[in-house]
Amino acid sequence: PPVIRQIVASLLFVVYTLLGIFSALGSRLYDRSGDTVLRLARIWSWLILSAAGVKLTVRFAQPLDPRRPYVFMPNHVSVLDIWALYVAVPIPLRMIAKKQLGDIPLFGWAMRAGRFIFIDRQNPVSARRSIDDGTRFIREGHSVLIFPEGTRTRDGKLGPFKKGGFYLAINSGAAIVPIAIRGARELMPRGQLRIKGGPVTVDIGAPISTDGLTEKDREPLLQRVRGIILEMTGEAPPSGGTDQGMA
Repeated sequence: PPVIRQIVASLLFVVYTLLGIFSALGSRLYDRSGDTVLRLARIWSWLILSAAGVKLTVRFAQPLDPRRPYVFMPNHVSVLDIWALYVAVPIPLRMIAKKQLGDIPLFGWAMRAGRFIFIDRQNPVSARRSIDDGTRFIREGHSVLIFPEGTRTRDGKLGPFKKGGFYLAINSGAAIVPIAIRGARELMPRGQLRIKGGPVTVDIGAPISTDGLTEKDREPLLQRVRGIILEMTGEAPPSGGTDQGMA
């Protein structure tokens, strides 16, 4: 029965999360790089989605080069997005998250063990420092995940984009990978803690080069990426171009 499944899924969520957190914290004893935490995050995410009965479909516009760092930019419709992305994206990636997440006992500690990057949007100086840290991180060869909207949508529509992620991509020289997530909001709306089973689709677009771009190109780049994600989510009609690389 659905009620029993939900109870079991909720219990498994707690068990898997606690195991993941303590494994992540324990990994610091032998791995200061945080890479073990990223592998654990992928396993944890897969277990959470499987327990809830989420059926994930992943589609690529073109293969990604595992030797290159990218800045992944998805729309943000649900907490479920994070689990879907860690399963869908085949490249290890660290999330650039709001500072409040890093302050959560146990969970935030595990994220810090994975060398995630935290940003305080209420403090412009601190926020710029976090973006600069992310730039250096990417130049070292690491990929990052940032939600350009900054927070989850309230109405299901793509919100305005913040500029920090585009500054990050231009200054690091990393290509931006637009991502469209569909179905997650229906399974776990904002404000709901329970995950329903059902389909979720993650479309991973073609990388968008930032080679040769400067800060004056940031706003056009932002509008370009936002337009592509609007097309990928179905909120805007296809432009007829090949930017998004989707068939």
